[in-house]
Amino acid sequence: MANPNQNPNYFPPAELPAHPGSQPAHTYPAAEQHFNMDPATGHQPQEQYYPPPPLQPPRPQQGVTQGFEPPPQALPQRPPHAGLDVDAQAPVHSQLPTYNPADYAHGQPQHLHPPGNYAHSQQQHFQPPPQRIKQNFPEDDNPSNPVHYIRDPHKLIGYLVPFPRPVLPGVDPETIPRRFVIYTPPPPPLNKPAEGEKEAKLHKVQRKWQEEVRGAKTSTAKTASWKGVKSKATRGIDWAIGKTTSSNLDFLGRVSPGPQSDTEKDHSDNEGHDTHKTVDIEEMVLIYPPAMQLTNEQMREEFVNTMLRTKSKAQRDTVIATGLLPVTYGIDILATLIWPFGGLGEIDTVWAYSSFRGAKTARSVTKRLTSSTSAHPNHEDESNKLKLTFTHSQRIEVLRRYLDAECHKVDSKLFPHFEHSPTESDVLEAIGWAPSRDKEEKNWEDEQWEVQEVKEDLKRVFKKAASEWRKWCKLLAEKPEKAMKK
Repeated sequence: MANPNQNPNYFPPAELPAHPGSQPAHTYPAAEQHFNMDPATGHQPQEQYYPPPPLQPPRPQQGVTQGFEPPPQALPQRPPHAGLDVDAQAPVHSQLPTYNPADYAHGQPQHLHPPGNYAHSQQQHFQPPPQRIKQNFPEDDNPSNPVHYIRDPHKLIGYLVPFPRPVLPGVDPETIPRRFVIYTPPPPPLNKPAEGEKEAKLHKVQRKWQEEVRGAKTSTAKTASWKGVKSKATRGIDWAIGKTTSSNLDFLGRVSPGPQSDTEKDHSDNEGHDTHKTVDIEEMVLIYPPAMQLTNEQMREEFVNTMLRTKSKAQRDTVIATGLLPVTYGIDILATLIWPFGGLGEIDTVWAYSSFRGAKTARSVTKRLTSSTSAHPNHEDESNKLKLTFTHSQRIEVLRRYLDAECHKVDSKLFPHFEHSPTESDVLEAIGWAPSRDKEEKNWEDEQWEVQEVKEDLKRVFKKAASEWRKWCKLLAEKPEKAMKK
């Protein structure tokens, strides 16, 4: 057997000390000796090595139990099903009673005794599903009465809605004059005439504009696209046109007849001299709430004064708008390369036309009302009389609360008191308004569009009226004499 010491690949094991306190021998691990050998001679070079640090005695281990830990206790086993009723251990779910519509016939839920494990002490009370609360009006005050809104070219229904009393420092609320806003819904959208019927130019222009506004408001095009930018511009122009008129001027614009086709014009021209009037209506019915506390003479006087104030303001606006026409159209022409949609010229044109038409209508109404109250009217005045009727209705209280809420939104300090605000649907229901059905082929989309436009008009007119009333009240607090003239 060969001597293992003569094998160059043999490395003797390191010697361990005999006891913990003794010094170990100067030996090195086998791997370290192998790497320190000279490859030529096979012997280790004689170099100086530092001895390794002495071995430390083992530290006593406290709190550690030598040996293996005992295994954890086994989990309890599920008992077998033999001899046990599994269904009896399952939780008992009570069965709810079934819904019976007969129990809610009178709006009062009955005491239900559910079957099964329910006891009499566990009776439940189920409330009926929520429903829309309808407005309650007197039985003799229904929309079929002639005091509510109707579409008659010779009879106009208007609504006198009083403004709320402002809270002004040092001013007695009873001394503030009683004023009101006059409102009537707008006419239905213009329709395209039948084939073979001529269409007036003004009628066609307004009809095309209404179609363009409808297309812009219902457009779903992206804003970054050409159609999206055009829709935004059209909606902006329509919004600016609504700002050029006052609330009373909007009413006067609906008193005078709208644009007619050439066939209707020819038919009206053949009727006689009695139809050649600025205002074709023969009777005007103004409805007010019972809490207004004004006599018919006082309301008539205030109505005429409102028409006169509106006429003077409309005449002034006509002069201003007419003078601005060259400027606005010049700006639109110069800005064609930057903004090809225009807008300033159209807005100024509508402003001038609405102001001129409103001033003319106010002058005709006041003149005909004055002739109807003269002591010695002649035959010509008899044909041009305008019958003015005042009547009260509890339904107009809905419009009064709506106006109070709008005034509170405009200035909560000046008008701090108001009740809950009705919705636009409540207001239209109160006055008995419904979409027009002039054509048989009108579909659901046309009716919804007309309802939406009337709601927006109601909101816009009452908001303008609230802003005008706030401006007048502040002028009354600063300059009472000047405010009384306006």
